[in-house]
Amino acid sequence: MKKNNHLIFICFIILTLFPFDWSYAIETSLTVEETSETTEMTEGTDTEQLSDSEELAAEESSVTQNSTTEETNSVEKEKITDNIDMNAISNEDETENVTQRVLKIASQDEDGFWLVDSAATLTEYLKDSQKLNFRLTNDINLGSTGYQLRDKMIIDGANHIITYNKGGTAASGFYANQANAVIEIRNTQFGNSDGSGAVGYYGIISGISAANMTFIFDSVDYYSTNGQMIYNIDGSVIMRGQNTIDQRGTSTYSQEWAEINYVEIQSGHTSIKHSGTTEAFIWSSGTSSANPHARTSQIVVREDAQLDVQTNGNVMYGSLSPSYVVEKNGVFNLDKVTLASTSSRNRFFAANLTQPVTFDFKENAQVNFKLPLPINLYTAKGGMTIGENADVSIDVETGSVFTTSSSSTFALTMNRVKQASFAGTSLGTLGLNGANGVNNLSFTSNYLQKIETFSNRISSAPEQEILKNASDLSVQGTNFTNIQGSIDPFNASELLALKNSQKIVFSEFIDVPDQLELYALEASDTSISLSGSSMNNGSPATEVKFFIFSDEEDANDLRNARQIVTLNSFDGQINTAVKSHYNVVVDGLNPNTLYWAQMMVINQAGESAFSDTELFATKPQLSNLTADVTTTTAFINGELASDTGKWTDYSNGEAAAIPGQQADFGAKYRQVTVEYSKNKDFPKNETSTQIADLSGDKNQKFSTKLKGLDGDVTYYVRVRVAGVYGEEVVLSMTPLTEFQTVTEVIKVEVPIEMAFQTKNSDLGTLNEGEVTSADYPIINKGNTPTKISITNLIKENTDANQLLLLDNLSGNSGQNELALQMLINNDQASPLFLTSDLASNPLSIGTLNANEQKNLTLRGKYFNPTKQAIFPSYKMTFKVEKNEE
Repeated sequence: MKKNNHLIFICFIILTLFPFDWSYAIETSLTVEETSETTEMTEGTDTEQLSDSEELAAEESSVTQNSTTEETNSVEKEKITDNIDMNAISNEDETENVTQRVLKIASQDEDGFWLVDSAATLTEYLKDSQKLNFRLTNDINLGSTGYQLRDKMIIDGANHIITYNKGGTAASGFYANQANAVIEIRNTQFGNSDGSGAVGYYGIISGISAANMTFIFDSVDYYSTNGQMIYNIDGSVIMRGQNTIDQRGTSTYSQEWAEINYVEIQSGHTSIKHSGTTEAFIWSSGTSSANPHARTSQIVVREDAQLDVQTNGNVMYGSLSPSYVVEKNGVFNLDKVTLASTSSRNRFFAANLTQPVTFDFKENAQVNFKLPLPINLYTAKGGMTIGENADVSIDVETGSVFTTSSSSTFALTMNRVKQASFAGTSLGTLGLNGANGVNNLSFTSNYLQKIETFSNRISSAPEQEILKNASDLSVQGTNFTNIQGSIDPFNASELLALKNSQKIVFSEFIDVPDQLELYALEASDTSISLSGSSMNNGSPATEVKFFIFSDEEDANDLRNARQIVTLNSFDGQINTAVKSHYNVVVDGLNPNTLYWAQMMVINQAGESAFSDTELFATKPQLSNLTADVTTTTAFINGELASDTGKWTDYSNGEAAAIPGQQADFGAKYRQVTVEYSKNKDFPKNETSTQIADLSGDKNQKFSTKLKGLDGDVTYYVRVRVAGVYGEEVVLSMTPLTEFQTVTEVIKVEVPIEMAFQTKNSDLGTLNEGEVTSADYPIINKGNTPTKISITNLIKENTDANQLLLLDNLSGNSGQNELALQMLINNDQASPLFLTSDLASNPLSIGTLNANEQKNLTLRGKYFNPTKQAIFPSYKMTFKVEKNEE
């Protein structure tokens, strides 16, 4: 009795403090024992449309419904481990027998969510229209009681488990019937991991009859062997976060995964394993005008989201227009093989479709379909579009990829795909069957597209590889024909390969460039023109590098290069994704030098290997050429460059290159031939040649003397040079070297008289009888080198006749003997003896060039100086002639 008085007192205090807001009151409730009978129900006709009486029944705590029983099949389960006693489950209403008053204090979390510790608490909260957000603090069992949810309501399971037993009653467990309502359930698990506790084919939330309701499931797991997860005929479902669905039915309520028009995988990863006793994975039948997705059946995988589906059913049941969209970076894996059961469920669509069918796999999408039978399109319009860099694989165990009637306009379009693989067991692989000339297969590519054909679906080695930029084809079963005007049509052999294939793989063919070829053209003394080509394997060149080496052993290592020229602008070049040609001129090379050139091509995939080396030689370089002219001769002198070039030191890498290094690797010249002609065009029959003498190791000099030239004539001179590579080239100075010969003039001034004597003062001394004279000049006053000699000596008087002329200085003292010498430029070491024998043995004075002078002096000895003085007289003859040497 005191306990009761105490309770009444507390209630009075609370009511006084909070007289207007019952949501904060301590509630006293007396719960009577509630029981309900749940009869196991199955769908009869799979229409599952609710009658008015059923809608009214939604207000009750439980509803029963009679239906026929459908035979069920059991399947092997992974998550689901135990067989469920369905009779036991149907009798579990999870209601409490309360025999005393219970106090409950309504409470909220920090973020405003109402905390729910039991189904009874949730029941009370739902009575308050202001309470929309709920968070569980315990696992709860909804039993077969109905809990009507409304717009903007969020239930956060806080990782607790919710169980229920709806049976065949839509208004059991969670249900909603409010047009345009958006309801979210997050962070919870429905059903137990053994498959029990989620019973009924009206879904986690039963969408009664209101249109355009959206149910959001965020990080929700669902396990059931006797239920269906989604039921929202004229509405949508959105999946977020990580969702694991294991719905492999073996019992009465095992149905589709969803009855709905629109499924959106908005974010995260949703994994579904589904097998049941009905025909399909999704049944779409909503036609309400208030449903924006009416008359469609859509699965949309949003950007960066992933959907994995294993099912034993047709993908869609119904005759509405289906579409399957995978957005940028989205992933959609559909496996109808692993859980496949009967052939009637192995199709893609349960019914023959007449409405458009859309497959839209966008940029970077990843799609993998494993199918037991073809995608049965029948007469459907529409198509499959595969976007840029998408990776798509469709593998069919029996038959072609598609089955279509001849009236179908379904088209397969690929736009710069990374890879699209189609495999089946029928020839022609694809099974498209458009009308004649209809473009139902086309592809384009940023790069080169590789089409591989395989004779067998499971073969890994292609029968043929075909490279194309883009193409448009008409496919009629096994017949492939080019569409007129196709950018890159297939040839007959390639079309036959497509026809005989069971697998076709279209792939972005991007690889580093290969098949490099390099040629050296038009070498000069300091430059070379290089022409190269490469197969770019799907991506145009972004950069081409040309390397110049001065030793073959240095090749294949850029650190040893003498020059590196980089081509990164391709104006005027042929640069494509297939074969490209490049031209560049390398300057600043060293003359007369052997070089080895290599090339490397870089594209989006990376850099190629070095090309093979190409040997070339720079031409000789003429530094200077001069002509020193006489009347009929010319001395030609010149210099050839060997080490005048510059190079760059790359030994520490290209980024740390040191330019302006002096060349020291030039080669010696082999031969220089001087060509001279009166005609500046050097016609062969008017051109004379003479090999010059080469001297030195570097920057070699050459010289030669041209003889027999005509006087008073202009001559032109050039040189023909054999360089390091052996090939002769003609070199000349600019302007052309020329010289003018003049008329030959021989004019030499000789002494008319030359006097010699002895001195009395020398008598009795060692110099006794010594002959001396003055110096007498001889001068070439002509314009040509002149050769001078003494050809005769004639005695002119008696005294001369009495003297014996000796040819040495060993005369006899006291005898009339005279040794008379001629000295040239007073050269005592090479005297010439004047004798009567000069007529037969002339004495050479030497050659005087134009304006050159020499001095003649008489010396000798008279061997009888004490005799009376005598005065001999001689006549000497000088011979003057043009020097032809």
